[in-house]
Amino acid sequence: MLLSPTYLPKDCMPTKARLKPRTLAVRVLYELSQTDHTIDAVLANHFAYPRLSDTDDDDDGSGVVSPQHQEFIRTLVTAALNNRHTLDALIIDLAPNVPLSDMPLLQRVVLQLAIAEMRYMGQGRGDYKLIINAAVEITRAYVGDTPARFVNGVLGTVALRYPESRNPSAR
Repeated sequence: MLLSPTYLPKDCMPTKARLKPRTLAVRVLYELSQTDHTIDAVLANHFAYPRLSDTDDDDDGSGVVSPQHQEFIRTLVTAALNNRHTLDALIIDLAPNVPLSDMPLLQRVVLQLAIAEMRYMGQGRGDYKLIINAAVEITRAYVGDTPARFVNGVLGTVALRYPESRNPSAR
């Protein structure tokens, strides 16, 4: 089942405030995957030059990334980096017909971040729907509809196969 806007309750839809920090996390992890820069340097660059981050938290046009979102982004990217091999193994297991080497890097980064958030950072029941929907929206915006459906399928399988991903705080 596709977790699209027509299947999700309104409170599970990613708002700008929820989508933008995740989009910036994708940009940060993508850069880290392509360079030998440190996480601190990449985060400092994105937070210091908000026009590059396109994350105007308060819709006031300032582009400032709030301290709360900075912490969320740092924690999420760190979780993905620290568990990268485990996350990649899970992606390979869930999508054996698509080798990681053939997967667009941005799509892989979105999956790594979303799975990391679902498995290691969830705050409670229902968060996984927001995470999946945000990952699908980001993938659709940057890679297209077909990769977005693939991401939706993989993340939906994570939620079904690993119930703790739906509520990590219950572990």
